[in-house]
Amino acid sequence: MIEKAKNHILSGEWDQAVETITGVISFDRSNTEALRIYIFYLLARENDQELFEEKMDQLVTSIRQTESKNSDFIYNISRLFARYSSRKQYVLEKSLALLDMAIMQQPENASYYAEIGN
Repeated sequence: MIEKAKNHILSGEWDQAVETITGVISFDRSNTEALRIYIFYLLARENDQELFEEKMDQLVTSIRQTESKNSDFIYNISRLFARYSSRKQYVLEKSLALLDMAIMQQPENASYYAEIGN
């Protein structure tokens, strides 16, 4: 289902992608990949700060449950949202919180600190 949603996005079929992803999320609320795609959709196509923050909190909870030791995964998610933030403060704050989680796992990783400066 995740691959199907990605294909819909690539072909510009955002409505079908969101429909597919919301189906995955309703079945598995802690699916980090589905949440990541849905949050990307919110940033790219919607301007709903409350829903964004709700889904980001859900993503952080999911990451803590399933990927808490995977600092590179957390870092890459943080980078995605920071790059696509359009300098919106609330997006940057959530991205920085994710980056802080990665730094706590690997405090010696200079790339994580460099991301703060970008």
